[in-house]
Amino acid sequence: MNVVEETDTTTGIMRVYSQDSGSGRSKKSGKLLATSAADGSWKIDDETEFRRVYNNAQRRQGKQTLDEKSFTKEFNKTGTKQFNEDRGSVLNDRVNYESDEEYERALKSFSSAGTPNVDDPSTGKKNNSMGKPVSDPNKNNNNDEEEEGSFFDNITPVPEYSIGGSTANLRYPLDRVPDLDYDFVTFTAHEYTAGDLTSTTGAERVGPRKESITLPIIPNIEETNGIEWGEDKLNEIQRMGAEIAAKTMDSDNIGEALTNLTSGTAQAVNELIADNPGLKDRLIAHFAGQAVGANILGRTTGAVLNPNLELLFKGPQLRTFNFTFRLRPRYEDEARMCKQIIRSFKRNMHVQRGTSGLFLTTPNIFKIKYYWKGGEHPYMNRLKPCALTNFKVGYTPDNNYMTYSDGSMTGFDINMSFSEIVPIYADQIDGSGGTGF
Repeated sequence: MNVVEETDTTTGIMRVYSQDSGSGRSKKSGKLLATSAADGSWKIDDETEFRRVYNNAQRRQGKQTLDEKSFTKEFNKTGTKQFNEDRGSVLNDRVNYESDEEYERALKSFSSAGTPNVDDPSTGKKNNSMGKPVSDPNKNNNNDEEEEGSFFDNITPVPEYSIGGSTANLRYPLDRVPDLDYDFVTFTAHEYTAGDLTSTTGAERVGPRKESITLPIIPNIEETNGIEWGEDKLNEIQRMGAEIAAKTMDSDNIGEALTNLTSGTAQAVNELIADNPGLKDRLIAHFAGQAVGANILGRTTGAVLNPNLELLFKGPQLRTFNFTFRLRPRYEDEARMCKQIIRSFKRNMHVQRGTSGLFLTTPNIFKIKYYWKGGEHPYMNRLKPCALTNFKVGYTPDNNYMTYSDGSMTGFDINMSFSEIVPIYADQIDGSGGTGF
């Protein structure tokens, strides 16, 4: 394929152009086909021209030409690999730098930035296309070999029949999106563990791991924290009764205590009337209203007992998180992966039947984490184990029904609601990372 590669040894950016055409006054400069940032992310700037150049080369060699979908897949899987190797050759070549100091400084900078195929002077390893130091950098995209313990281990398509009880890692998109920059969210399903009567962290409910699903972080991610407060009323008669109850209920004889409570309350009301003669008619109207279930006091006097209204704490609330993802598969493997992701969410959220059919068991629960450049996001919130309470799939994105030639949908819109299984407590905020729970 006749293209011009341009690598900037200062920034690590690589650009791919088509060849100049014509000569003399009719000479035209080549078009910018694709660009890669120093971290190895790629974008196609002119897909139509790039595919035309590629297909012309295919025809010259008697090979099959590619349509748009096939070309994008081929570029992401094999084209970027070749371009990354060429860029690495330029950046690793000492002759492209003015001094040894500049050469070593540049390689350290590019290695730190995750530039693919660049030598790391301190370790002797090279970065792969995901910006990770590996023993073999000549692997690409979702098939990259990652260093031991990397999050991306085993993120590969799995046979459909293994979805269910597997521990597969599912991921969309399969190829790295240029602007993704390693920001993603994971939903890892776990069996629900019963047994403990109470749980404050939710960790006691997290059982063996099941599927893990990785999706790019979406716009409009937010959290809402809430505490349950409510109105509470205590009029003067109730207050007197409460005081008397606290004194008289401290008895081993419950019957005697109840008798004392009744007589003590009546005595307190009589004393209140004796001290305030004008209250008698109003108190009579109040108790008459209580007896018949009507507001007699308000009707006859135009007054009400002071309720001493206050807002009082009632308890914690469970947080709910909503997620919306737009899945737009670009080729067959990615469409199949989207289908598996949808099936995995469905299976893990639903109740399970026991072998006898007499009992139902709790659905699986999820641990949700946000990641930034391969590690937990330093500025996002943390979530306790969650239950997937609602899952909605739209099969006609933008109100259009369209399929590819194999019947796969051109897109899916999924909406999910998760609810944490335990509340948040103040002492758990500090030390939890990020902005806390």
